[in-house]
Amino acid sequence: MTSDDLRSIRTFLGLDRMGAALGLLVVLVVNGLVIQSALVWVIAPALMGLIGCLTLGIRSLDHGQSSRALFLLLLGNWIVALVVPVVLPFLWPVMVLTTLMPVVFAAPYFDSKNVLGAVVGSTLVVGLIGATGLALDDGGALPDIDDEVELVVVVGGLMALSVPMGVIVWQTNQAQRAALARASALNRDLNRSQAELARSRRRVVEASDLERSRIERDLHDGAQQRLVALGVHLRLLEATTPDGSEFAGTVSKLVGELDSAVEEVRELAHGIYPPLLEARGLAEALEAVARRSASPVMVSANGVGRMDRSIETALYFTALEALTNATKHAPDAEVEVTLVERGDEVVLTITDRGQGFDPEAVERSHGMLNMSDRIAAIGGDFNVESSAGRGSVVTASVPKGESPET
Repeated sequence: MTSDDLRSIRTFLGLDRMGAALGLLVVLVVNGLVIQSALVWVIAPALMGLIGCLTLGIRSLDHGQSSRALFLLLLGNWIVALVVPVVLPFLWPVMVLTTLMPVVFAAPYFDSKNVLGAVVGSTLVVGLIGATGLALDDGGALPDIDDEVELVVVVGGLMALSVPMGVIVWQTNQAQRAALARASALNRDLNRSQAELARSRRRVVEASDLERSRIERDLHDGAQQRLVALGVHLRLLEATTPDGSEFAGTVSKLVGELDSAVEEVRELAHGIYPPLLEARGLAEALEAVARRSASPVMVSANGVGRMDRSIETALYFTALEALTNATKHAPDAEVEVTLVERGDEVVLTITDRGQGFDPEAVERSHGMLNMSDRIAAIGGDFNVESSAGRGSVVTASVPKGESPET
């Protein structure tokens, strides 16, 4: 419960106590000077009981016991509402409002269990009030009061009680409007944060891809070219070295080692950022991956043309990660890679017929997070379906965007 809620409850308890004190004063003065009925004096202890309940309720609020304070509010008003119709039966309609008013006020601050109890209790009290008023009819402390006077008193009492009821409605309305305003502000902040997070994630992924591309070019144009040039010189040396020379075997071994080093650098550069992806597009890059894979991989990407670089890169490395996982956990299983256009989306699906896994168990793994972040960074959806013994399906759906040729 918020500080505003506690302040509202305290204010209502204070106003109700002030009204009870004023009612007690009216009873003492009017009955003492005008009516002079022994039965009317019964109302005074009921009002004093209400004042006591409200005072205890305010103290309960000071100790953080809001539910107890609200219960005391209901109890004090119900006591008065039950006593007054016995003494003055014609006031029973006014006492019905006296019963319902605190329930209406307290309802927003109760939990569901307490609300049910309050509604049931108020229903019983209202029934008793109505039965008492109708049964006694013109009896009570003032059996001979004129109907006109009864009408004025009852209508005046109802109108008077409509004022605090209106205050309750106004306060509830203001509280709801304030809550809606806070919720709207929080929602706007959340949307801004999500948008900024998406932009930040996209910037990180794009920067990573650009860095991958730069490293690939550096390896290709730098280290790889120098190794190739060194290989040319070694082969010239090998060609001019006599077969029987003591250096012939050493030179041949160096040529072999150099060829292996060149191939390793080429594979490393290809894994960092494949030139084929940038030059020929996603479909051909995926087919090249399938040819190099240790597992049997089938690629279906008919009719899918070039897309924005960020989309092709995200889908390529998502497929690469999924294929790596399939090869690692189900090396002998067949894998199918499907790339299709569906309306304004491009959908990549990697299906394997391996042993499967529990998606929740690997949800926060590095590979899953890497794929999910890549697809989310370009505004797409990422999903993994798998179960033990039934293989797995990795799906990435992304907005198609525009072809780089357009």
